[in-house]
This record gives sequence, C-alpha cells and structure tokens, in this order.
Amino acid sequence: MEFNEYEAFAVTLGEALKELAEEAKANKTAAIGTANETFQTGYLAAFHRVITLIQQQADIYDVPLKKLGLDKIKETDLI
Repeated sequence: MEFNEYEAFAVTLGEALKELAEEAKANKTAAIGTANETFQTGYLAAFHRVITLIQQQADIYDVPLKKLGLDKIKETDLI
C-alpha cells in the first residue's frame, strides 16, 4: 500500500507517541515512592490526553487506529 505524505506523517506520529507513552509508563512505575513520582505521573497524563484525543478524532474521521499504530493502547494503559 502506498502512503501519501500525510498518511506517512500520521503513521509515524502514532508509532512515536506509542513508544514515548510506553516509556513514560515505565518511568512512572519506576518513580513510585520517589521525589520524581509527581512529575512522571503528570508526564504520563499528558500522553494519555494526547493519545485519547487522537483516538477520538480518528473515530470521528473513520481512520482505523491500527493504521495509526494506536490500536493496542487502551485508556487504562496510560494511567
């Protein structure tokens, strides 16, 4: 399948956000009980908001989440 530049951008962005969110989740878990916990929790919350917004918009425009690489991220994965 051939992508146009906007599709390629959306796919790359989705994949990058997923990777960064997974890293943020791991950092939040590692920071539990430390002085850095509040920051890491807020950082992860920002990914939660951005990814759920993209998922909502994709639903509105009938863009499959799988196409964006965001199909396997559930809201509960980011809290």
